[in-house]
Amino acid sequence: MNEQEVGMALVIELRRGVSASRTGRKAGPSPATGMLERMVVDDEFWTALARLGRHRLPTLSDVDAYGDTTLRGEAVDRMVGELEGASLAQLNSAEHEAIATLWAWGLRCRADRDLRIAFSGD
Repeated sequence: MNEQEVGMALVIELRRGVSASRTGRKAGPSPATGMLERMVVDDEFWTALARLGRHRLPTLSDVDAYGDTTLRGEAVDRMVGELEGASLAQLNSAEHEAIATLWAWGLRCRADRDLRIAFSGD
């Protein structure tokens, strides 16, 4: 964990973008766009990365603590693959909840390519 990351609040959102392609779905209202779910994490995100090994989670390790990072498509696929190989049992409950939520959101993004995970640092 980098020293500057201690005490850094991070807003993480599961978001739906506007689909630019025809999906073949039946007529009706379009799925909601924008923020679908949100979690705000502090040290638990950074300490989870440190415990699991930043070198094992390069996609999440690249999240900018001070800016905005968005994962979609292949980046989400990489994140899910990295998390599938991680041992979450070594995390405390807050760390586990944050990482398990990201993993679940990643699986949803894999199934629905209009979804993305957005990180906003302070």
